[in-house]
Amino acid sequence: MKNNKGCLGFLLGLSGGGSKPPTKPGSSESPTFPYGLRDNFLSPAEISFFHVLKGVLDSRYHLVTKVRLFDIFFVWKPRFNQAAINRIDRKHVDFLICDAKTMQPLLGIELDDASHNAQDRVERDVYVEQVFHEAGLPLLRIPAARGYVVSDLSASVAAILDPHSLQKKLVLPPPIPKVDDDWAPPKDRKG
Repeated sequence: MKNNKGCLGFLLGLSGGGSKPPTKPGSSESPTFPYGLRDNFLSPAEISFFHVLKGVLDSRYHLVTKVRLFDIFFVWKPRFNQAAINRIDRKHVDFLICDAKTMQPLLGIELDDASHNAQDRVERDVYVEQVFHEAGLPLLRIPAARGYVVSDLSASVAAILDPHSLQKKLVLPPPIPKVDDDWAPPKDRKG
């Protein structure tokens, strides 16, 4: 049988992109679709955080992982802003909390491990924060850890998702009276 790669196969071979994918055991032909299932869709740290975060959220919210920024945000005048599209097309946010009924995005969460200290990641993170800010979607950055204090995580998320319910739980001291020129402190009742 003649091995005819075609034009694309020839060009890939020239660019070094023509390496053969793994074949099925006992087969000498490469597969038609060179895809395989990843062993770890989420890292162990992301899985751990996912379960803690999922436990914090109630039924009003739905948690989604690894969502492309281009699936969350649109670019104004895309014909004239292809560079802007390219800058978000291959970036993702680790976690996205959405309204369970409408799937409207409510809060993005980035889980920051040590890789976020690298200069290229710092620049990427600043850009992603700007995208979220400009579009009006909050972004919460959480340092990756071996464990999480559930009450702290819950308070951080609630402060953004439902700030009014958080305020109801806080007992605020009575307001301090406004000081006027005519105001005088109450007289001492002992004297």
